[in-house]
Amino acid sequence: MFRMTTPSTRLRGREQQQSSRTKSARNKLDGSGEQLPSEGCGKRKKAKLDGISRRVSSERFSKKGKSSQDRDMLEKKAKKRNRGEEEDDGSCSSAVSSPLREPYMPDGTEISKPINSAISDKYRDMQEEYYAKIARQMKMPILIPHTPPNCLVNDLTLLHIREPARKVVLCAAQFVVGLSSSIDGEPLAWCSGFWMDLDSEKRTGTVVTTAHLIRTKWASPDAWLCKDEYASDVKVTVHLRGGAVANGCLLYHQKHYNLAFFRVKMDPSIQLPYFSDKVECAQDIFELGRDESAKLVIHHDRVEYSNPNVHERYHHMRIQGPHRDREYDNGGPVIDLDGKVVGMIDSCPEGSFIPSSILLKCFHLWRNFGRIRRPHLGLNFFAISLLNPIQVEDILIEHKINEGLIVKEVSAGSPAERCGIRVGDVVECFDGKCVSTAVEVENMLLSIVVNSGDGLNSDLDVEIQVYFPRRYLRRIKILTVKVPEDGEFVARGIQVSQPTSRLVTSSPSTSPSEPRQVTILFFAFLLWPEEELCYAY
Repeated sequence: MFRMTTPSTRLRGREQQQSSRTKSARNKLDGSGEQLPSEGCGKRKKAKLDGISRRVSSERFSKKGKSSQDRDMLEKKAKKRNRGEEEDDGSCSSAVSSPLREPYMPDGTEISKPINSAISDKYRDMQEEYYAKIARQMKMPILIPHTPPNCLVNDLTLLHIREPARKVVLCAAQFVVGLSSSIDGEPLAWCSGFWMDLDSEKRTGTVVTTAHLIRTKWASPDAWLCKDEYASDVKVTVHLRGGAVANGCLLYHQKHYNLAFFRVKMDPSIQLPYFSDKVECAQDIFELGRDESAKLVIHHDRVEYSNPNVHERYHHMRIQGPHRDREYDNGGPVIDLDGKVVGMIDSCPEGSFIPSSILLKCFHLWRNFGRIRRPHLGLNFFAISLLNPIQVEDILIEHKINEGLIVKEVSAGSPAERCGIRVGDVVECFDGKCVSTAVEVENMLLSIVVNSGDGLNSDLDVEIQVYFPRRYLRRIKILTVKVPEDGEFVARGIQVSQPTSRLVTSSPSTSPSEPRQVTILFFAFLLWPEEELCYAY
């Protein structure tokens, strides 16, 4: 006899077989031996037998629920950001902003007829949102339509070095900062500067700039008169790249070199500059700084074949180029085409800078001795090698010399004056070493102080070889000079001849703070020898 089977009977048999196979498979995959409840055939085919536990499935379902909630939250934050609203938690969403679409009136709307108020209100709101979004986009650096002009863009003579110059300038920009000063809330000055040293433990750094930042009185353009006044209680703000600001604490300032050092809290990613102590005339240089918006200021020039003028310190080197206002880059670095710092701008309208060889010695003295002392020779001179070649030839023919430093000022009452040195004499050697530029002399004087070991608190004997062109003689002179911190003051003697037989002479003080003493002498008409007229330009 055959058993008749109906479709429902066959279906139940297949379900029982499938159920037994599923149970055995689950028991093998589940390490704990726990049997998972059986489900319908259609649902079991869709289930994933991961073999971990039922908790894993529930966690996956909860994660799916959370991901959908996160998507909803991100969409809401994106809509808020597109409308210009701030997010409550301050986090930044990665959702793509909606595209920029200019609103328009629906088709068929005639402007001449009255417009539905709802449509016009909606159109006005969309217009406001549209222009607000444009304004936000134009604040992005990559979309700014106009940037300040600079030499790398506008100077066609730099096309052949534009690409390498662009790279070194952007690299050097990492250590350039802007500085502003104020007294009682009133702005005083704006300068630039750059990082010199970092203390990673204290998270602070040292910034160097010109002391013009804290100068409260500029009485005379003549630096040798030492009439400038400075304030140590000035509030200084350091403007870092990217718009960040920090307070600057004055550590030290030196009047002769016009240097000021500030301690600033810094970012660990700050990069220190590389220095080069070799800078030559006609060398290409870039002057860097930051303006009041902390934007980079770039100028290209060359080192000039020229001596400093009579009002400048002789350790300066001149910059060839048009006269311009160096308000923003004053105190900023001067770099070469390799991106190394060769000096710091210590500006006059003509343009000049302090070579890095002197700057580094000054920083070494301050860091090791807490002060910067300098021997005061009482002399001001200029180099024969930087004169007009026609004049150099005349000197060579007459005196058989083409190197050395011509004395252009002798301080009244100084050891140099007492040794018989006069204007026009030529200093050829310092401590047995030949010199050809005033920068070399300054480096020699600072090296003596650096090698002293104590910052040189005592007086100093300096041996110089002088050529006296009036007598065609050479002599060795020993100058015993003081080594103070203050700026060197050159006291200029004055002789005033009266129409009568009276001769008035003025003997200036050796300090700018002391009054000058005037003595009136009565003589018959007297002509002084040329060698005695030792105070002149």
